[in-house]
Amino acid sequence: MEIIRGQFVEKTEYSLDFFVDRNGGCSFPCDEHGNLKTLNACAKENYTYCMAHPEKFPYSYNEVSERRIVWREPDSGICHCGTKVILQNEYMGACQCVNCGQWYNLFGEELLPPEQWEE
Repeated sequence: MEIIRGQFVEKTEYSLDFFVDRNGGCSFPCDEHGNLKTLNACAKENYTYCMAHPEKFPYSYNEVSERRIVWREPDSGICHCGTKVILQNEYMGACQCVNCGQWYNLFGEELLPPEQWEE
């Protein structure tokens, strides 16, 4: 199997925050300028309440927060049938090609099907 190394991915998210105390409050997704993203009906109701009651949020009121998220995509490989297989733990440290059914460990080594594994 030809291994394709997973890459690091970085994403920045923004939110409008209304904190009652250090343990809780409300947060709504927005862009870097504070423009709200699409909210469901419940979130809209909560946002309207937050905007109408600034006195309830002594720690943070209508502030834009930035959060940087970094993660590593899992390694993958090209199965002998040509299908890309993501090398992640689907079953006891192994994964299966969705096209041909071949099983692989997380290093891309071929395995027997689980029903043939010995204990």
